[in-house]
Amino acid sequence: MNKRGAGLITVVVILLAGMPGWVAGQDAQPPRIIFMHHSTGYGVLSQGGVREAFTALGYEFWDHGYNDEGLTDAQGEPTGENWDVPGDNTDMDGWPVIFRQEVTDPPENTFSHMLAFDVIMFKSCFPNADIQSEAQFEDYQAYFADVLAVIDRHPDKLFVAWTIPPLVPEATSPEAAARARRWAEYLTSPEVLEAHPNLAVFDFFSLMADEDGYLRLEYQGEPGSGDSHPNEMANQIAGPLLVAFVDEAYRAFKPGEAPPMPLPVEPDEAPAAVPAGGVVEDFEDSGVMDRWWTYVNNEAETEFACDVAAPGFESAQALQIEFESGGWNTAGCGRDLDSGEAWAEADGLAFRWLAAPAGTQVNVVLYVGDPAAPDSGGTPFEVLLETPAEEGLWAEGIAWWDDLVKPDWFGDEGLDEFNPAAVHSVIFEVGNTEERQ
Repeated sequence: MNKRGAGLITVVVILLAGMPGWVAGQDAQPPRIIFMHHSTGYGVLSQGGVREAFTALGYEFWDHGYNDEGLTDAQGEPTGENWDVPGDNTDMDGWPVIFRQEVTDPPENTFSHMLAFDVIMFKSCFPNADIQSEAQFEDYQAYFADVLAVIDRHPDKLFVAWTIPPLVPEATSPEAAARARRWAEYLTSPEVLEAHPNLAVFDFFSLMADEDGYLRLEYQGEPGSGDSHPNEMANQIAGPLLVAFVDEAYRAFKPGEAPPMPLPVEPDEAPAAVPAGGVVEDFEDSGVMDRWWTYVNNEAETEFACDVAAPGFESAQALQIEFESGGWNTAGCGRDLDSGEAWAEADGLAFRWLAAPAGTQVNVVLYVGDPAAPDSGGTPFEVLLETPAEEGLWAEGIAWWDDLVKPDWFGDEGLDEFNPAAVHSVIFEVGNTEERQ
């Protein structure tokens, strides 16, 4: 029996379909980002939707891993080229060696290749967080001082450094973990940032670390393995925050002026589970888009953007999706959720929306966590809805729990039944498929 009573979860959304699209922050020549990383960086990149999100914002995002992996282009394709990183060393003592390289044109070394990009993002991996002594801490300061001296000579480039990822408890000591936290605090201090206008620091350590300076338990891999690589959940949280951080820093960056330093949202600050009848998102917070992420398939034929716009339905703001596509395509705007048992008391997800043109088809997708596969992305359940029949008219849309089905493309894997108490994300998906023309 379909109850369809009161108890709805509510979100307010604007959808604008089939209109001239735009890509936020896109210049005549797209800003180009290079990310120099090893394994931890690749985890965030590959599992956090980083390239896709930067592309949706109008950037060209390239990355370079270990030398044997080399350079990957903006389409995510390996180029077969590597930049011969000296000793393959991106530890704290490796970056001064790279940054001291002579700048050549055409590029003949690692640093010269890096300077061909507008935004230069670099990091060291988690073994560097095991800071064994005060003397080693001072060495880190000296290494980074050499890097900063070179950064100052290139004021037309925005450099984005990461703080070092934390370690699992069995891989370090309480004293070393405390020093790693101090190192993150030092890199993000006014002492460093205000003196170097073209430097931004993404505080990955504080995002990943617990109160003792260790990798948070929920972000660890297999218990007792000693592996300090953050898990998929951690990477999925970090990816959108990284993209938002770099985008904000680049938009504000002007040579000679310090970019603002927004801090990643701490997981502890996430809202509690929304009760039945409560509001998931009201879009009145200026930082609301930090909580939303996007993806685009068939990018060559699609322009897509997800942002807040005014006015909303009886409110100042709402979520706005703009897209223009040709041929086969899907694109979505999503948000991670904290549901819990209260959602089992509700009958569906309700929202107010309008669209131009009217009658636009939108797929509402809810991903449900699978206890048997906690590291998977969960199982999607979806319902295809149409926006109001009258253009520019606000109306109520509802994704009833009873109407949600697992899509055929997902196959036999995952859950067979929808569990509202285990919902971990919602997506509003638009575009053209065989079912949606």
